[in-house]
Amino acid sequence: MKIYLDNCCCNRPYDDYTDDRTIAEVSAILAIIAICKQAGYRIFGSPVVDEEIDKMRKRKPEKWMHVRQFYERTITDYIAQTPKIAERALAFMAVWPKKCDCYHLALAEAAGVDFLLTTDDRFESANTRLNLSIVNVINPTSLLPEVEKWVQ
Repeated sequence: MKIYLDNCCCNRPYDDYTDDRTIAEVSAILAIIAICKQAGYRIFGSPVVDEEIDKMRKRKPEKWMHVRQFYERTITDYIAQTPKIAERALAFMAVWPKKCDCYHLALAEAAGVDFLLTTDDRFESANTRLNLSIVNVINPTSLLPEVEKWVQ
């Protein structure tokens, strides 16, 4: 099994725990990561996640440090960008204007991931509605019940 975490998922454990949704997403992200690591499943990072995380370095240095460390502890594999991946991302941008989302999709496809985890409802919805990619873009709370079956 292969999982790709977008920047939202890397940041979520360090967001304010002010609502039930955030609490549920943090719990799901941490549980999925623990199960994947225990089972030897691959968790992918990418240069786009690196770039997004590093954008907060000057604005929120303490949060940046925690998110960066979490990300580095979590990923087991890294998918590098290639011209072919950039070309695929540009094709996605023809129908979905969010550049980072399009690169996440292209990188996840190239890595052959099964699930791209995000807490961004618009990204998840757009992938389904526009049939952007074969990669399953899903919220961690929706995936967790499935992941729990993998270790039973």
